[in-house]
Amino acid sequence: MTIVDVNDTELFYLKHGSGAPFFVLHGGLGFDHTYFRPELDPLGARLQLIYIDYRGHGRSGRPPINTITFEQLTDDAEELRKVLGFDKIGIIGHSAGGLVALKYAINYPQNLQHLILLNTFPAFDRKYVKDSLAEIQAKNPSPEVMKAFNARNVTSLEELKQNLRIMNYLYVSDFNSEIKKRFDKMIENMIFNLDISEINGLLLSKFNVLEDISKITAPTLIIGGIGDAVVPVSQAKRLHENIRDSEIYLFEKSGHYPFLEEPELFINIILEWFNKVK
Repeated sequence: MTIVDVNDTELFYLKHGSGAPFFVLHGGLGFDHTYFRPELDPLGARLQLIYIDYRGHGRSGRPPINTITFEQLTDDAEELRKVLGFDKIGIIGHSAGGLVALKYAINYPQNLQHLILLNTFPAFDRKYVKDSLAEIQAKNPSPEVMKAFNARNVTSLEELKQNLRIMNYLYVSDFNSEIKKRFDKMIENMIFNLDISEINGLLLSKFNVLEDISKITAPTLIIGGIGDAVVPVSQAKRLHENIRDSEIYLFEKSGHYPFLEEPELFINIILEWFNKVK
């Protein structure tokens, strides 16, 4: 693992595997890269994964919080590409990481070789909100789940972790004991930034690149999960409809984290696609 100077802060990254370089961009915001591991590591048989903690996240530096914007995170990824000496990169972006990936594909198309979008969306607009609310209601969540999901002004890391444990009901296809165990491990391993988690909703609410994604030229794989109520599969379909050179795969037994719920199938789908488009 390495820390480098990028755009007036320090960025942590970790390389795994060999082959075509892929930046792996985590969700949140306020999370770090660790929830991808070890489930994504088998991709390292064909791809060189570069796991990244954004500025203000995980093991990276702590610049002023007002520098945490999707535009800045995108520029940080581009600067890191230069620092690492890659001519072109692929990107795997999950959830909010998919938003950074979309911005990168739009802003730096000449430097993007492949794009993989996991459980993400093109715009926080009326359609997204309507579709998400409908899916959430369809899961018939308990008051406890909705209280955790809507929590604001969280004052401690333990409160944040407990809310995540409870509201993950909305993010998975089958909230069984094995999945709960995997989520507990994921949550305990992560480094959280509580302050960034608190501004996450504001940052997400301003995101909209729907009019620009038709400009994306890199081969793109779009993945969604039928059981994801928060980022419903309608959003994966919107991406697919608007990105010309794209393919879509919807996991029938997964929600927001197909790499946790159907790990073997997840790896196979990505590698089969990569072998086809490379």
